[in-house]
Amino acid sequence: MDQYALVTGASRGIGKAVAFQLAKDGFNLLLHYNQNTEKANELKKEIELSGRQVKLIQGDFNSNEGIEEFIEKARKLLNKKKDISLHTIVHNAGHATSSGFGDVNFNEFDQVFSANVKAPYFITQSLVDFLVPNGRIINLSSGVTRIAFPHMMIYAMTKGAINTMTFTLAKELGAKGITVNSVMPGIIDTDSTASWLHTEEGQENAKNMSALEREGQPEEIANVISFLASEKASFITGHNVDVTGGSQL
Repeated sequence: MDQYALVTGASRGIGKAVAFQLAKDGFNLLLHYNQNTEKANELKKEIELSGRQVKLIQGDFNSNEGIEEFIEKARKLLNKKKDISLHTIVHNAGHATSSGFGDVNFNEFDQVFSANVKAPYFITQSLVDFLVPNGRIINLSSGVTRIAFPHMMIYAMTKGAINTMTFTLAKELGAKGITVNSVMPGIIDTDSTASWLHTEEGQENAKNMSALEREGQPEEIANVISFLASEKASFITGHNVDVTGGSQL
């Protein structure tokens, strides 16, 4: 039976790099996307050229209804396709930033927590029974959980919740052989960071933040996720892996 990995937020950035890497590792893919149907289909076609199977699942994680609809689609697919063995879930989708402390309103607060915390929690709760006994759950956290950034406090709070969910779920699911870990990226060069990172000030900030004096690449995050999804990481669980390039050491 072919093993599948589910990657949320896969149409661009880190999620896209993760999808490509897991395909190279031999996984077939269930790829979530929200609005960018064109990019999702392009990614599907490109990965299928390598011989891997890809199934797309659309979902809007900004509301309870959107999360529930995605879960229903995923469960229906997993129930229908008996040849799908779900090995890995990578929770990558979410809002990458938030407004500053004094500017956040109720709507933004709810949307950021919905996409960044509620979605991975309830998707895991609903799909965990489909995971194989030695399955993997890998959450995308952030280096901001150990560095104070008041201008994006709500985002940082959601990633702190993800860290707590990671080690708590590791304890909950350990008896089933399922490992749960999170990856904490630093400043990564993606389309969502390009507007400020690809400036003289942005480059200087990235250089000053990292011990390696540079920003990271999506593939460098994907490599760590690839390791955590592999048998080489079979005895690692409940761990938050810092992949910030040594930010703020």
